Amino acid sequence: MIIIRPNPTSDSSKNTTKLTKYNKSRSSIPDDVQTLRKNDRSRSLIDLAKKLGQSDPAAGWKHGMNLNNLNDRAEFMAELMSSWASVDPDSALAKASELGSGQLKTECIAAACGGWASRDPMAAAKWVEDNLTGPSKTQSSAAIASAWAEFAPDKATIWSSSLPPGTTSQAALSKALKVWVDSDPKAASDWAASQPEGDKRSTALLQLAVEWADQDPTGASEWIANKAGTEEGSEMVDVLLNRWSADDPVSAANWVKSLPADQQDEAYSMVLSVWGASDPASASTWVSHFPPSKTREQAITTLAETWAGINPQAAVSWTLDLPDSAEKNKALDQSVRVWALNERDSASAWINSQSVGPDADKLRSTASIVIAEHNPKDAAQMANAISNPSTRQDAIVNVVRQWRKKDPKGASEWINQQSFDTTTLQRLEP
Repeated sequence: MIIIRPNPTSDSSKNTTKLTKYNKSRSSIPDDVQTLRKNDRSRSLIDLAKKLGQSDPAAGWKHGMNLNNLNDRAEFMAELMSSWASVDPDSALAKASELGSGQLKTECIAAACGGWASRDPMAAAKWVEDNLTGPSKTQSSAAIASAWAEFAPDKATIWSSSLPPGTTSQAALSKALKVWVDSDPKAASDWAASQPEGDKRSTALLQLAVEWADQDPTGASEWIANKAGTEEGSEMVDVLLNRWSADDPVSAANWVKSLPADQQDEAYSMVLSVWGASDPASASTWVSHFPPSKTREQAITTLAETWAGINPQAAVSWTLDLPDSAEKNKALDQSVRVWALNERDSASAWINSQSVGPDADKLRSTASIVIAEHNPKDAAQMANAISNPSTRQDAIVNVVRQWRKKDPKGASEWINQQSFDTTTLQRLEP
């Protein structure tokens, strides 16, 4: 047999050129196009699973279990079990029960229960109650509530809230309300508000706030604003702002103005805690336009604390640039404390590099108190470098007092090595 080999100087180089071009073309495909292709593949798998669940579940089971990609397998099997159980729940659940313990088994059973619930939710609910416990019961109950709510959200929600208080009830209620809010948020809110006073009503209102805030924070805000003055409303405001601030902090902050005056400070603090964690620079620009007030003072302090947890040097630098005021002092104090607690060495190095002056004195005074908890000698040296005599004396006294609680001998030895004036020595006496 004659084997014809490619010419290494011709075909081979052509193939290499083609491969290079192919790789370049693949790498040049925009991310959104690749995402679309991935989504198309996912939809194709789901469509196939749904079809096989009705026509040939055994073949579908085999196909799904042979998928190597874990995400593909999980999506395919969930759709297969849901489709299968909608026509033959007994067989679908029996097959899912053959799986070994683990997340796939839990998800398959839950999907089957959801598929069953699409035609007979009460039967599915009874099976879950009789046969499942723990996470599997919770996930399956949630699947039932979600499927049931697609055609009877009021009944699904009532059933979910009737379950014994706990994780299962909360998960089911969350799913039912999520579907109901998507289709008719007013009806869902009317139902929640109509519940008798007590824990179940509070849970329903809070869960509704969670789901509505996730889907439509603007719509949710109109409903929650009317309840802001109540105990339940306070929690709902927190839920709304926590979610809204992550996506649209400006709108969330502007909405806070509609709240009762005695709730605004805390509400602004929540917005800025979330906003500052993602985009502190924008948050600082917004808060700088606040008119002088107690609210502004608290807002600036909250932002400084949050920012310092992410980028302490930037946070401290920002507070130093604020106009001299009580709010600047509080914000600077808080940001320096956070920095010194989280990154003592870098905080000390940066503070010690600052030019002599009132701001540097404030930095050293605040940081020395925090650093003294773990390294009193370094803290004492930092306090002793303060330029203002009165501020320096106060800082040294505070550090030494902390030092003496843990190491009185070390504190005394350090004092004896210094050249303090009589007044300072008197204040440093035990």
